[in-house]
Amino acid sequence: MKNFDRALAVVLFLIASTAGFGQEAKLETKPEIEACNTEFAKFLVDQQVTESRAVAETDKRIRILARSGDFVWKLDQAAGREYFTEAFKVANERFNEKGFEKKTDKGLTVTAPDYRFEVIKAIAKRDSEWAKRLTEQILKEYEKSAADRKDADRTREIGATLGIAVESVKTNPDLSWYLFRRVMRQPLDFHWYWTTFSIAEKDQQFANALYRELLTAYANETPRKLLFLSAYPFGSERMFGLDKYQYGTSVPADFIPDTALQRQFIDVFLKSVSAYTSDPANLNRPREQHYHPEPLYMISAIQEFEPIIVQRFPDLIQRLSAARAQAVSLLNDDMRKELGDKEERNGSLGRSFESRLEEIQKADEEGKLDDAMIISLVTWGIKTEEQFKQIEPWLDKIQDENVRKETSNYFWFLRSKLAIKEKRLDDAQKFAAKVPELEHRAILLFEIVEIKLKDVNDTASAYQMLNEIERVTRPLENSPAKARVLLGLANLYEKFNHIFALNELSDAVKVVNRLENSDMLSTSLYRQIIGKRQSFFAVFSMPGYDLEGTFRNISKSDFDMALSNARALEDKYYRTLAVIAIAQNCIDRPKPKRAAKAARSAN
Repeated sequence: MKNFDRALAVVLFLIASTAGFGQEAKLETKPEIEACNTEFAKFLVDQQVTESRAVAETDKRIRILARSGDFVWKLDQAAGREYFTEAFKVANERFNEKGFEKKTDKGLTVTAPDYRFEVIKAIAKRDSEWAKRLTEQILKEYEKSAADRKDADRTREIGATLGIAVESVKTNPDLSWYLFRRVMRQPLDFHWYWTTFSIAEKDQQFANALYRELLTAYANETPRKLLFLSAYPFGSERMFGLDKYQYGTSVPADFIPDTALQRQFIDVFLKSVSAYTSDPANLNRPREQHYHPEPLYMISAIQEFEPIIVQRFPDLIQRLSAARAQAVSLLNDDMRKELGDKEERNGSLGRSFESRLEEIQKADEEGKLDDAMIISLVTWGIKTEEQFKQIEPWLDKIQDENVRKETSNYFWFLRSKLAIKEKRLDDAQKFAAKVPELEHRAILLFEIVEIKLKDVNDTASAYQMLNEIERVTRPLENSPAKARVLLGLANLYEKFNHIFALNELSDAVKVVNRLENSDMLSTSLYRQIIGKRQSFFAVFSMPGYDLEGTFRNISKSDFDMALSNARALEDKYYRTLAVIAIAQNCIDRPKPKRAAKAARSAN
């Protein structure tokens, strides 16, 4: 009966759309909701905190307390401070017991959050001085143990501190400056390579000012480490030097390279080369673990800087030549061979699509084609639909069945993403249908629906797509993926059919309640292709159809039903997130006009 009702509603909607009445038909928001007020909102959240003390999982208890502290801060700062204090205490105890945590997600080992910094991030929005003190406490403990850390955990606290600093650039720049300068007291490392561009995405003027300070603070670092700062002034996705293909980042679309900063970096780098090569203590210095000898970084970077200096900074040519001669003087035969081998590998990685395609065509003719060549072609920067067409016939030539399946799935995902970007929506939908994984396909289809909903002429088509997603999703086994897709459907249906949105929300809650230890809060999807001599991993962000956002959305027009569904969540942490999202709407909603009028009369 439910499917018949849904089908009938679709037909009626399509008729209405054709007649010109298909624009967003959301239920009108009630002007007043008696229970939705500040006092009741605070009661709801305090209730979640009380219940959280019976939650055995400390990670969930920490997050309940932190979110609740953030919510009540403006209503009752003493209570907010109490919740934050308890959250940090539990987080600190958990870290002392477990240290850095890891979890496995579909065969991948993923670093678990450091809950201490999750609490500090929440506190930073409300009391930056308190956040500074807690960060200082953690960094002092870090400095005592950093030397004994294993590679993966060696700079975890540094990365977390920078994360809070980046997030605060717009809202609290003073806090950001404090945290950035605190991290500058640590040795230069790879974190700054990504951090500078992350800041520029929010405020390039701020990022440029910070970059100038970084060059001053780290002027005495080795040439290899300075190369972590080489990409930013040039607006390059990759740093200069031998390790350029070890790291990669994205550059903001509106980023403007700064010539003055380019000159400043080159100046600092050449001085570093001169200082390093002039110190006799460095002549026989052993290489750093996992890295090439220092002279190789100098020479490879100088080779890349040369055309830039000749074109833009000819007054630096003489210093460049001197630095090259100094670096070459440190080479021995083993280093020369190592440099040549590494440059050959880098040259292969940096080849164009056309040259890669020619290589596999030649290898196929000679009977030397292997799976790794095709994987590399698919995963290394396809930029046009024409390139996708050229690659497609090669997918069937992958010998390993599992590798062929994973590579093909990724191929169609990427192809659909490009079609969405280029607004070729029919192609995008056709390609998305070839992606078997529910969540990966849902990312694509939801993006298509969002675009269609912006055009009234495409609304009916968007509606049909949502019903098709619902039809495919419903019979699947319960899983976090299924629940997240149902939440996505609830969000999008809310734009024009509130009843359907409530149905999807209710079904999502039922799925979540049937799962054990499910992760409904992850914002990332992983793609992995593992061949005999090559492995590839990619991470994608999921659309913003999370549990919290969905309840916030739907409760704007239906407080009672949203709260009823939130209370139906059996997991206390998920319930807290949903309740807080609903309660926040009660705080944010405008005061009823008659209440405001009465307040004015009383004055």
